[in-house]
Amino acid sequence: MSVDKIDMTFVRRSTAAIVVIAIALRIVAAWVWQSQCSLNDTTLKFGDSHSYWTIASNIALEGRYQYGSDQSRIFRSPAYPLFLVPFAWSERWFSEQPAQVPFVFGARIAGCLLGGFTVWIMMRWTRSIAGTSSGVFAGLLAATYCGAVGMSIFVLSEAVATPLMVLSCWMLWRSTQRNPDQDAYFWTSQRWLATAYSAIALGLACLARPSWGLWPGLALPLVAFASKSRGLYFWRNWLLQGMFFFGILCCVMAPWWVRNYAITGKFVPSTLQVGASLYDGWHPGASGSSDENMAFSIEAMQRILREEALLANSSSEVESTLEWRIDRRLHREAWGWARENPSDALRLGLIKLQKTWSPFPTARELSNPMVVLWEAGSYLFILIMSAVGLWSLRADSRRWTEACWFIAPCVYLALLHMVFVGSVRYRQPGVLILCGLAGIGLSAVWTRFMVRGPGESIPRADLSTDRAGNGTDAVGSRAFKKS
Repeated sequence: MSVDKIDMTFVRRSTAAIVVIAIALRIVAAWVWQSQCSLNDTTLKFGDSHSYWTIASNIALEGRYQYGSDQSRIFRSPAYPLFLVPFAWSERWFSEQPAQVPFVFGARIAGCLLGGFTVWIMMRWTRSIAGTSSGVFAGLLAATYCGAVGMSIFVLSEAVATPLMVLSCWMLWRSTQRNPDQDAYFWTSQRWLATAYSAIALGLACLARPSWGLWPGLALPLVAFASKSRGLYFWRNWLLQGMFFFGILCCVMAPWWVRNYAITGKFVPSTLQVGASLYDGWHPGASGSSDENMAFSIEAMQRILREEALLANSSSEVESTLEWRIDRRLHREAWGWARENPSDALRLGLIKLQKTWSPFPTARELSNPMVVLWEAGSYLFILIMSAVGLWSLRADSRRWTEACWFIAPCVYLALLHMVFVGSVRYRQPGVLILCGLAGIGLSAVWTRFMVRGPGESIPRADLSTDRAGNGTDAVGSRAFKKS
């Protein structure tokens, strides 16, 4: 049997084993988490989880997409509630009491399977950049990272949004790869398909987690940065790619936009909670966390209703729906406060940055010491190995540039949540993608101690490129197998 066949057998077996480990670990964690919820006489610990399940139940029971009253019909984006509908429908037909554990646990298991799929993507993506051993280590880190496990089992929208976002980034990265027989930036059917898949995945991710809506503003410039070509032909194709990407993205999200316009008479790209989320981060007395249970939304509604009652006898008509008016009021008040208090807004931004990227989670639902230590330890290890990965790629400018794809989501999330509230929850997709770069660093450390000996410095990545455009690291992968 040839060496190439042996290598491919190792790749397939290691990939399958790590994905199975990732799914199994998540299922065990889901069972433990559900058991802890039962001990506390609850089924869903997070308020957001309750809102998603309520909307899914309303769809399953009555065919209505709303949360609470009919004045709250654009409270959440639709992808995750629709994902939960089969489980809520099963609860309706096979259970006499609401929110029975088996059906919620079924939703957690589905999240575990999506988490395993995400690990598979990270392995494929990292292997394409830096070789087999890097892909294996990236998969192990993604499989065991505490934050990634949590996002799979908590019945939160990240269970769907994170796999879609990772898929979108991978596909957009693939659209930048060159023809192995040419040096010039070129346009092929493979690039069209990769760009289309990326846009579809991003559109669905935005319909699950609206915070990714601004991601193209960073991703498409990164496409240009990842290519060394800068000629007229390149910029023409880059512009075409961007237009094609946005066209597909708009097609995916258009049904949600049309529905929202039919309800409000306004263009609502995501939800009518953006104003509340913005106000949560920018208002007098804000702490940087969402620690007021959105009570200000009720206060804003009461103010609006009092004002409209005073104008009831006038000829003026109210604009759009009450839900839209509350969102606009909170949006204006948040931006007004930030303009009037720029130093406080900057101070809050730094506080949010610290809250989001602190090693230790502060949410009371995650106060278990073992969970805190697991999260902090795995997070810090990924950060350290990512720094080693960047250092090991210093001799290969092309792959060093490609490694920026692993860093860009963290930069995006850091900037975004310096405006909105900060929490460890919001960094998890970025840290999961960072596992690719950490896998490259861990592979470099492994090569140093298992192949070259501990007395030598951390080696530079010794990589070549096959005709399919994949990174190969024969020395590292064979040493990994022998050990």
